[in-house]
Amino acid sequence: MIILPAIDIIDGKCVRLTRGDFKTSKKYCDDPLEMAMKWKSSGASWLHIVDLDGARTGSPKNLGLAAKIKSGTGLKTEFGGGIRKMKDLDEAINAGMDRVIVGTAVLEDKDFLIEASGKYKEKILVSVDFDSSGRIYTRGWQRGSSSEISTFLPALKQSGISEIIITNITRDGTLSGPDIELIKKILKISGLKLIIAGGVTSIDDIKKLKSLKKHGVTGVIIGKALYEERINLPQAIAAAK
Repeated sequence: MIILPAIDIIDGKCVRLTRGDFKTSKKYCDDPLEMAMKWKSSGASWLHIVDLDGARTGSPKNLGLAAKIKSGTGLKTEFGGGIRKMKDLDEAINAGMDRVIVGTAVLEDKDFLIEASGKYKEKILVSVDFDSSGRIYTRGWQRGSSSEISTFLPALKQSGISEIIITNITRDGTLSGPDIELIKKILKISGLKLIIAGGVTSIDDIKKLKSLKKHGVTGVIIGKALYEERINLPQAIAAAK
């Protein structure tokens, strides 16, 4: 199971939000590359970079910075935030991103995923953001959709997708722990491999998620718990192995 430190960017700065609310933005570092180097020195093999400006506006604003982080650290990097058109996806791939995260476009344009996955295959990573009721949110978590995970995720698998990111936005940034029982249900109904985000707070949380590896949990994205020093990254990586 892979641990992915999260680097969320607004105005070129490294920040964290609570439940996706931009009004709760808290800056942790003026230089995201500096933070990325810290995670590299702590043993990270992957970085999870989110362009929050892009997620809010609908087109990437910090791709150049993400490319700088990728080249500066040499780490594997997944990037998302505002990737809703093929030209933006092409630019992200050409910028060197190992995986590009798509979410809103997958729900709003049924042909987008077909074209994107056909062109880039495993480099495309679908992200599904939902609340505790299972309702899926789009456009940087600013808009609730009519879709629910119980029907949307099985349909994703039928379309050929095998691994996705799921984020419980009710818990994201709250340091309240992941909803393990809900994750178990999602694993069962979807049949997909899952990278988990939202609420991970302790080494114990990581151990609980590790116990679900045999059922399909392949990775854990950690944000605020690292920045608030609730979790030590080397210990997290060791617990995930």
